[in-house]
Amino acid sequence: MTFARFPLFAGAAFAAAAPAFAQRSTENAVTSATDAFGTSVGNERVGIYNPFMARGFSPVQAGNVRLDGLYFDLQANPGDRMIAGTNVRVGISAQSYPFSAPTGIADYAIRRAGDDAVASLIANANTIGPRSVTIDAQVPVGGGLSIAGGAGLIVERTHFGADQNIVGAALIPRWRRGDAIEIIPFVNWYRIWGGEAQPIYFTSGAFLPPEIERGRYFGPDWARGDLTGLNAGMLGTVRTDGWTFRAGLFRSDLDLGRSFTEIALDTSPDGTADRFIAAERDRTNASWSGEVRASRAIAEGPRLHNVHFTVRGRDQSRRYGGGSSLALGRRPIDEPVPGVAEPDFALGPQTRDEVRQLSYGAGYDMRWRDVGELAFSVQRTDYRKEVETPTGALPVSANRTWLLNATASVHAADWLTFYAGYARGLEESPVAPQVAVNRDEAPPAIITRQMDAGARLILPRGMRLVAGLFDVAKPYFALDTARVFRNLGEVRHRGVELSLAGQPLPGLTAIVGAVFLDGTLTGDARDQGLIGRRPIGWFGRYVNGALDYRVPFVEGLSLDLAYESTSDRAADRLNRFVIPARYVVALGARYRFSIDEAPATLRVQAANLMGSYGWNNVGEGFHYNVPRRFSASLAVDL
Repeated sequence: MTFARFPLFAGAAFAAAAPAFAQRSTENAVTSATDAFGTSVGNERVGIYNPFMARGFSPVQAGNVRLDGLYFDLQANPGDRMIAGTNVRVGISAQSYPFSAPTGIADYAIRRAGDDAVASLIANANTIGPRSVTIDAQVPVGGGLSIAGGAGLIVERTHFGADQNIVGAALIPRWRRGDAIEIIPFVNWYRIWGGEAQPIYFTSGAFLPPEIERGRYFGPDWARGDLTGLNAGMLGTVRTDGWTFRAGLFRSDLDLGRSFTEIALDTSPDGTADRFIAAERDRTNASWSGEVRASRAIAEGPRLHNVHFTVRGRDQSRRYGGGSSLALGRRPIDEPVPGVAEPDFALGPQTRDEVRQLSYGAGYDMRWRDVGELAFSVQRTDYRKEVETPTGALPVSANRTWLLNATASVHAADWLTFYAGYARGLEESPVAPQVAVNRDEAPPAIITRQMDAGARLILPRGMRLVAGLFDVAKPYFALDTARVFRNLGEVRHRGVELSLAGQPLPGLTAIVGAVFLDGTLTGDARDQGLIGRRPIGWFGRYVNGALDYRVPFVEGLSLDLAYESTSDRAADRLNRFVIPARYVVALGARYRFSIDEAPATLRVQAANLMGSYGWNNVGEGFHYNVPRRFSASLAVDL
């Protein structure tokens, strides 16, 4: 089942721009963003990147997640009960960021309870999507202690016709002693049940599946899964005598009790396919992770020097496999299958793997007022992976290597800054998809590298333009002709990224971004004609823009426009055909008012206004996109 797309898991604006906890009526992704590289608030986002896609790769999959700047091995997605903000750090926004990594950093900021007693109630309704009631609150206790928490109940009708239910809750105490000490324990739990999985369609030739009616589920009604997610841990900060000591210890668990996937193989142009239901039970992903960091700041006239020492690590375990499948026969992909009884799936023994990784390093950055910034760091990482399959243990995969990164920027003028950077990383390789013969198999870790450079310009009226170049290279894993997921060569993404952000007119906020990508594959598999020049899912252009306008003659009213477009995308490994380019437009409005002196915001939006029909890649399979939908929400701060 695919749950990460659900708005419960969406992040918000990064910490510096995030609203105070529980003040949900003020949330606005467009006005919170400072660039177009990736900001989300509640279930809205703006920008060309997000934690699951940056420069054509996934920071989450690469293990480049941070919680309040500290290393976090994320398994269960945190939601906006727990998270106040997320910022995708690439290019100039990664300058002087300690221990950066290739493909960007997904930097989550935890919600912090403040000094005022506040509660926010949010109700949401959609023609397609979640219908929910959630509440967040913070209560100051005294003696430096304040407690934040929240809970939500959500019922969703998905865009492919499935129904699922979600409950979640978070508790986040915060204790402070002035500015010297801060301790934040937290726990965030959620459960999802009843949701059928979106089907995956594989065609028998170089063509897309035929268009079918969206919003209907055609699989058996018993193919409903359930999962439980947990994130818990503690953050601590101590400042003394110029030193800042930070520590974080985190537990992240994802437990899938039942999981089903509907697969349509050899789909013909008339929509007939061999349909299957794959079943799996008791699959778990669990991890302990954390970091201890000591930083020293030394001021020297116009220069500020910072040194950092870090130890970070993780102990991750997974249990998976042992699944079974049921053939539903060859039939149209949009034909319901009533009367098919749930079989007693013969589930087999499972595979277990464990990853232990320990890294330690040192870094230095210098910020010279009106001149520029310089930063570099070095880490030594020790990686070890053990896999126990039902037929025996696989050879241990181990890697000990040095990781280097460096960044620099120069303030050429008050309005112009140049920047450049280099990073080398060790990442988890992608996990084999459900349709692979060796599904769920996780190959050894991979070495990645990234170079980037660009400039930031301050334009009239405070508009900020960032233009950058990047070059990222990684080993390439995909399905071969026998549907075995393996290393087929190297993938290299080179491109141009643009961000324009600011307020060009009073009351008007504009966030516009674009990435132009040249993705290429090299290696033996390409030389042998097993794969084409472009990786599956490659797109040459992606544009994301949003406008928010406060209407001057109607107090409390603002109108917004969002635009998203994607060029043609490579649809198969041989590049024989493409997913056509498409664009999506959304229109919305916010009205801010008071209910018995309580601030409130009514939000309405029409998304995919033109009803554009399109397909998204799932390896060499396809999902269709979300159709036109309307939503309304009410947030009240009590």
